[in-house]
Amino acid sequence: MHTPRDETAARLAAIVESSDDAIISKDLNGYVTSWNGGATRMFGYTPAEILGRHITIIIPFERRSEEDVVLDEIRQGRRVEHFETVRCRKDGSLFDVSLTVSPIHSSDGHIIGASKIARDISEKKQFERDALRLAAIVASSDDAIISKNLDAIIQSWNAGAERLFGYTAEEAIGRHITLIIPEDRLSEEVHVIAQIIAGKSVEHFETVRQHKDGHPIDISLTVSPIRTAKGEIIGASKIARDITEQKRLHRAVEEASRAKDEFLATLSHELRTPLNTVLGYTHMLQSGVLDRGVVAKALDAINRNGQSLTKLVNDVLDASRIVTGKMQLHLQRCDLANVVRDAVETVKPAVAAKAQHVEVDTPSPLPVNGDPDRMRQIFWNLLSNAVKFTPTGGTIEIRGFVEGSNVRLQIADNGIGIAPESLPHVFERFWQADSGHTRRHSGLGLGLSLVRQLVELHGGRVRAASEGVGKGARFDITLPQFVEQPSGR
Repeated sequence: MHTPRDETAARLAAIVESSDDAIISKDLNGYVTSWNGGATRMFGYTPAEILGRHITIIIPFERRSEEDVVLDEIRQGRRVEHFETVRCRKDGSLFDVSLTVSPIHSSDGHIIGASKIARDISEKKQFERDALRLAAIVASSDDAIISKNLDAIIQSWNAGAERLFGYTAEEAIGRHITLIIPEDRLSEEVHVIAQIIAGKSVEHFETVRQHKDGHPIDISLTVSPIRTAKGEIIGASKIARDITEQKRLHRAVEEASRAKDEFLATLSHELRTPLNTVLGYTHMLQSGVLDRGVVAKALDAINRNGQSLTKLVNDVLDASRIVTGKMQLHLQRCDLANVVRDAVETVKPAVAAKAQHVEVDTPSPLPVNGDPDRMRQIFWNLLSNAVKFTPTGGTIEIRGFVEGSNVRLQIADNGIGIAPESLPHVFERFWQADSGHTRRHSGLGLGLSLVRQLVELHGGRVRAASEGVGKGARFDITLPQFVEQPSGR
């Protein structure tokens, strides 16, 4: 006949056997005395394989000292609760468990063993490790990683966000995401939230956000829904990458490409004009259609345009040599007064053609340590520019003097001048202030760039000044004065 006590025992036995947790009992010497179905599923041993064996069969060698501690606690009548450790399966694999161990008392109250409930917490531990790893990644990321709820209230704010936007986590968390969105971009947030609520991500969206100090930042955004374990969307995670430098480089590449196209178009134009003249007169000379009196004019035109072509090609080659570091200087004592006189002689025909007046005040000597050919190139370019951009009857003044350990030369004209916004660009390669002037006066926009680079290669500097359009221009060159080295004995 079954008693209530028997029924209770049977019910408890059924509960133990059906439990997902491993429920094990052992005596005070650590030998297993019971082993439920949960223990079989968890550790891989059947009751027949494990009963009567020592509990250390499931304890990794390096953790067996834990068993002594646990049994000491049991002998003293104390429970061990939620002790997280590692145990070993029959196949040798290790896994994380949480143990609760309680004393087993006999009917007369003596402690005769221990019952152990082991719960597999591998997934929990893996989740914690993943969370810690992800937290470390988020914390150390150079990108701004931000989370917000569906009301766009900031929930998290990493160090990358602090660096990018200037707000600390304490200043940002709890505030609306529009904290970093410029007013003219607020509609973007409505679109982003709508995408998130629909379960969609927003990837690599390039836009502009605002720093704490107010300056705009070019960024690329990726925004993804945050879901609960049940799949409910509760917010959004946002990764923002600063692409300011990328944008700058992109603009620089576009500008370089545009400059290249403009240069090639200008070069084509500048080459075509003298080539057409040379080819035209050459064809007429070969055909014998020119009168004897016109032949000299034709030859002069061929020579003049040939020199123009040579100048264009040499300027391009010199610019290339400087850029690639292949420009060689042959330095020696060089008198700038003589260089200026030679340059003036070279431009005399052009000066005479425009009835211009050139005033030269350069005491001799003005000694510098320079390459005479390159010095002539510098001043020929400057004087050619002055003649080109000074109207008929205009004046060009050249002044030279010694100033401390330097020699200075100024070339000033009363020509078309330079607009204030153009002054910072006059020494840039291929840059020209006005396409109208470019076509009227010709040129590749290399002359002043070569002047600056050649002057700097000589250890000097050149500056441009103008009071504005129609008020002339002045170029000021400073070069180290040549110092005679004492000869050794």
